[in-house]
Amino acid sequence: MFRHFATREFAGHSVRYELLSQAIADAPGLGEPLLSAPPTQRRALLYFAATQFLLRGSARGHPLTGYLPTLGGSREPDGGLIPTFAAFVRDFGGELAALCASRTTQTNEARRSAVLRPAFAHAAQLLQTRPVALVELGTSAGLLLIPDRYGYHYGGERYGRPEAGPELTMSCELRGPVRPAHLDRAPEIAERVGLDLHPVDAADPADTDWLRSCVWPEQVDRLARLDAALVEVAAAAPRLVACDMVAGLATELSTVDAVPLVFASNALTYLTEAGRADLIRTLDEAGARRDLVLVLNEAASAGLRLFAADSPPPAPGFAINTLTLVAWLGGRRTVTALGRTAPHGQWLQWEPAGYPYRPPALAA
Repeated sequence: MFRHFATREFAGHSVRYELLSQAIADAPGLGEPLLSAPPTQRRALLYFAATQFLLRGSARGHPLTGYLPTLGGSREPDGGLIPTFAAFVRDFGGELAALCASRTTQTNEARRSAVLRPAFAHAAQLLQTRPVALVELGTSAGLLLIPDRYGYHYGGERYGRPEAGPELTMSCELRGPVRPAHLDRAPEIAERVGLDLHPVDAADPADTDWLRSCVWPEQVDRLARLDAALVEVAAAAPRLVACDMVAGLATELSTVDAVPLVFASNALTYLTEAGRADLIRTLDEAGARRDLVLVLNEAASAGLRLFAADSPPPAPGFAINTLTLVAWLGGRRTVTALGRTAPHGQWLQWEPAGYPYRPPALAA
């Protein structure tokens, strides 16, 4: 797992995490505290978030801090990085294990709203100006529940909130020959609901320090964006519900008044196969009773392929998401792969393709 993250996730994005992951792959004892996490959570991202969280708290001042720009460090990753990390694991292994056992990685990238916005615009077109209830699965602090409080740059053109400052303006590169339609259109948001096992209070420093710890060490711009977005979330105060996102969804779908626009971004990948099957059944049953739209910014295996068995299998080894829209409207069910995206919203390649609604879990 650590070797996969080193070569497929961190390479080209975080040299510090890449080097640490390679070192742990070569000396697995360095990663032993991660074994306290549930099997589905045993990922490098959780281990390094726990590391940063301790360096913000009980391990404040440890020499490892000097290597992490997000913590104010300026030391380049030299030959001392691995020995310093090994000393940290030796000194704080118990606390690391406790955090890995009790925490989960949580979304902290507001820029993902830049790839969700074109999908929301597409949904607005389908719904013909009807208001929506945004319902996010795995909401964390609710950063993606306030897309109308951000500005957006696509190919030099600006959309969204005109007065949004630089930290609240999400830039997204458009790739390919086709430009998303209706970028100037957004649904009217009547309700905002986020479901999460451990929702984060945007106004609580103890909560938000965990989100800050999930930011990769070189990405100080993401940290500034996170801090600005947290202020906006605290002002908007979306309703965050502490629950299993699958078990709690049926209740929310039966209580919201506006058309539910359910969405997830890099959250369904953490569900078990049984959890994904339960989610599909919940959505399908709700869609049989009322109009409903689902938007997924997930790897194809945790998104598009859950609803369209005839869609092409994803290319192996690449951290690329498929932006997917599933609609239950007037008794008709449709699946559209809107395009491909970078996991953190850096770019979008718009290439819509429709597929028959054929969830493998419902055929089983």
